[in-house]
Amino acid sequence: MLTRDKLTVAQWRSIRNTPHHVIVAVSSSGGSAFDEMLERTAGMQAIVDAMHSTHPLLREIGGSVDIMQAQDEIRAWFYTLQEEHRTPANLQQKAIESLHHALDALDAHGGPEDLLHYAEFVLSTATRVARAAREGDVLGVGGQIISRNEQEFIQQLEELAAARKK
Repeated sequence: MLTRDKLTVAQWRSIRNTPHHVIVAVSSSGGSAFDEMLERTAGMQAIVDAMHSTHPLLREIGGSVDIMQAQDEIRAWFYTLQEEHRTPANLQQKAIESLHHALDALDAHGGPEDLLHYAEFVLSTATRVARAAREGDVLGVGGQIISRNEQEFIQQLEELAAARKK
């Protein structure tokens, strides 16, 4: 299994930061500020849960120091964007680019098992975020568990990961 010491600093950053970019991208795709908070909390819990993974890279992603470093880097990147560029489409594009770079690193240094574990982790994190809050509901009645925008974005992530597994 691939370990962090076989990666460059830039490759590790891509692998570590991608789940955080995915959380931001999914949670920003619709709903209220409260929905966004619930979704981001669910995403962070998914990353913390990675500490218990059998895969060494995922365990490191879930480490407190790496979580804090990733959060600081995502926050710094986000606040360099002008307000009009903080759109769901731009945040999703950044997450897709980040996943692309992470998968490049896994292709270069890891094996199929590394790619499978990582892709499953990122996709399950995205789904967990999307399921954390209903969107389009009125006081908890109605709405969708996963919005159309969230579904479309998760589908893009799945397609990118599936293309690498071939």
